[in-house]
Amino acid sequence: MNLPTSYFPSIEYCFQLLKNEKVRLLTNEVFPRQTLRNRCVIVNANGLQNLSIPVGRESGQEILTSDIQISYAEDWVKNHLRSIESAYRRTPYYEYYIDAITTILEKKHTHLAALNFDLLNYLIEKIGLTCSIEISISDTEIPKEINEILNPKNRSYFQTKEYLQTFTERFGFQNNLSCLDLLFNEGPNSICILEESFYKH
Repeated sequence: MNLPTSYFPSIEYCFQLLKNEKVRLLTNEVFPRQTLRNRCVIVNANGLQNLSIPVGRESGQEILTSDIQISYAEDWVKNHLRSIESAYRRTPYYEYYIDAITTILEKKHTHLAALNFDLLNYLIEKIGLTCSIEISISDTEIPKEINEILNPKNRSYFQTKEYLQTFTERFGFQNNLSCLDLLFNEGPNSICILEESFYKH
């Protein structure tokens, strides 16, 4: 299975990991703007919130995802952790996972793909997935339908099995958020939610 790299990937992305034993994260692609490679979606008291990692790239120049470097000109790590705390500190499992996530983010990785890889390995372990992942710079293309998983502008037919979210009473169930939302709310039961999720036809 070939997938793009992703920052705190969506539940749909994790559903793909559930269905495959071996996953290659392809980074030998021209880095596309405004996708979930360097951003994720959570929900807080004000509704949906995008968390985006600033990356360094020359205007007008094409650069491979494998070469994308993270910018630390602004303290986005502190901002992301503050947003995550605000959204999830009242969830049942926040305290179980936030320290390790904080440690990974505060390593200040140079490259986006390396940060995403470390975060994904941690999430795979804690969610209870059994797939193996590796970063690949091969010329293999990512299938169009898989690539579209990481484009927030595309309509997805994926339906997450509903679970209790922090702000369900205010906003109703929010489908296919970052897997952070699932992990903080469901903890060890996250794998069961994935197994009961599906694609609508």
